Amino acid sequence: MNKPTTDELFKQLKKTSTVDALEKYTQEIMANCPVQTFHQYLENLLSASGLTPAQLIKNAQIQRNYGYQILNGTKKPGRNLVIALCLALSLPLEDVQRALTLAGGSILYPKNPRDSILIFSINKKMTVNDTNLLLHNKGEETL
Repeated sequence: MNKPTTDELFKQLKKTSTVDALEKYTQEIMANCPVQTFHQYLENLLSASGLTPAQLIKNAQIQRNYGYQILNGTKKPGRNLVIALCLALSLPLEDVQRALTLAGGSILYPKNPRDSILIFSINKKMTVNDTNLLLHNKGEETL
């Protein structure tokens, strides 16, 4: 059985008209679409990247102990650290947006000047250091 897409789930939920139907929907979702945590998502991306945890933490310019706590799920990173980790993994924008969503942060918005710089950096596969330099030069808060 294929997992339903988010659009399909929205359509199903829109058709849900009673509390009993909502209960059935949530039970089916929990059984068929387990929620992935940010730390699980990051673990999968790290595994696919070929980087070691130490390399990722160094490339993301995160304090070592805090980086390992993020990787093992005991600490939840803020939006800037999620972006730094994604830059260190050279992820495409779609994966960055997914990581931000899973971490509970807002996705990057192209009408926001700082976010547009971050989107540019992601699309150009820039490093965290180069991204911070660009942000600084444009008068924006660094990661």
